Amino acid sequence: MENSELKKIKLLGVPVSNCDIEGALRALKIFLVDGRQHQVIFLNRKGLFRARYDAEYRRCLQQASLVLPVNGQLVKSAKLLKLNRIYRFYPFEFIIRMLSLTERMNLSVYLLGARKGELERAEKNLRDSFPGLSVVGRFSGYYSKDMEKDIILTIKKTSPAFLLVGSGIPGRDLWILRHKKELNSGVFLWVDDCFNIFSGKVNHPPKWLMKFGLESLFGLYKRPWRLLLIFPYLYYWVLSLVYKIFKL
Repeated sequence: MENSELKKIKLLGVPVSNCDIEGALRALKIFLVDGRQHQVIFLNRKGLFRARYDAEYRRCLQQASLVLPVNGQLVKSAKLLKLNRIYRFYPFEFIIRMLSLTERMNLSVYLLGARKGELERAEKNLRDSFPGLSVVGRFSGYYSKDMEKDIILTIKKTSPAFLLVGSGIPGRDLWILRHKKELNSGVFLWVDDCFNIFSGKVNHPPKWLMKFGLESLFGLYKRPWRLLLIFPYLYYWVLSLVYKIFKL
């Protein structure tokens, strides 16, 4: 693997990895066994905006081993700004590839997050889909603060190669950043609704919709307020044009 696959570019002042999915998986194959800590972050437009004003989240992106863009706008604006090419990642597809890689390497995963019932169903479905995958533990999210110390201790004792974190965890991506010193080596990834999807409770947007950058329209009939997302969409492109015109 070339070092260039681990480099990041600055998109609107925010660090983003410029590797493709195969390059990311080659990196992860090393990350899973190199005895170091590696956080992987899926970055969307909202996260990019957040990193511009939230110093802790920006530090989280800077320290992450991989910052993978999951929004088509990020890819298109990088092209507009004539930056090094970045590639769009599809979270559900990528997690499947990563779990498959973990299984092939005979390594372990720990599942943290979601409601108890959803997590149990997700674990069962994962065991059925990846029979060789070692699930060394699980704990549901939405727990009380006084339970967190014991949860972290359990994760440390089981020492999974891959810690997959979902909904119901305080701080989301920042939970990983804030507790790295208390955990062992491995790959850490937070994805909001991953266990809900694996449990079958929530469907993920079809890939064709995501390809055209219209994933926010998925489930619009249930959440009509999503139409308001047109405003941050327009702001993003205005910001991109400002960067292009003034060569920022």
